[in-house]
Amino acid sequence: MTAILLESLKDLGLAGLYTAMLLEGSSLPFPGIVVVFTYGYLFPSQSTLWIAAVMSTVYSLASLIPYFIGKKLGRLLQKKWNKGLEKASDLFIRYGYLSVAVSRPFGLGNYISYIAGMAKMNLKLYLFLTFTGIYPWSYSMLLLGRYFSGKYEAFKSFFLTNVNYLLLAAAVPVAITLFFTAPVAGKKIQAGLTARKGGRDYV
Repeated sequence: MTAILLESLKDLGLAGLYTAMLLEGSSLPFPGIVVVFTYGYLFPSQSTLWIAAVMSTVYSLASLIPYFIGKKLGRLLQKKWNKGLEKASDLFIRYGYLSVAVSRPFGLGNYISYIAGMAKMNLKLYLFLTFTGIYPWSYSMLLLGRYFSGKYEAFKSFFLTNVNYLLLAAAVPVAITLFFTAPVAGKKIQAGLTARKGGRDYV
C-alpha cells in the first residue's frame, strides 16, 4: 500500500502535494494528512522549509472558499448548523481570533474558516493567522514522513502508543499562549459573534 502510494505521488511531483493542500484548505473531505506525510519521504530535507511555506500559502488561499461562504451565506449555514460548526463557534467566541491559528492542525480548523467569515473577520489577519497555524503542521508532517519513510501506519502506531505524551507536549505551549493572549482578543470580538435572532445577521 505504502509503496503504491509513494510511486503514485512521486509521479505527480509537488503539484500533487499542493493540490492536496488546496483540497484540505477548501474544507472538502480529504485525507490530507496521509498524502502530506507520505510526501515527506519524497523530497530532500533541505527543501522542507520552502515546501512547507508554499503548502501553507496554498492552504491559506484555499481556506478563503469556506471563509467567503460563511461571510456571504451566514444565515443559510445557521439553518444547517451541525456539531462541527457549533464547536468551532464556541471556540471562536471563547478564544477570539487566536482560535483561527490554534485550530488549524485539527479537524475543527476546517469549520473555523466558516465561522471567521460569518464574523466578518479582517481578511489580512485571517490569512496571517491561518498561515501561522498551518505552517508548523505542514513542516512537522514533512519531517515525520521522512523519519518514518513515508509509512503512515508506522507513524499512527507510534502516535497511538505515545498519544498522552505527544498531546501534553503540544498542549503546553498552546496553553501558555492562550493564557496570555486569548482574553484580549476574545473581548474585541465576542459581542459580534453572538447569534442574532429576529431576522438580523450573524456577525
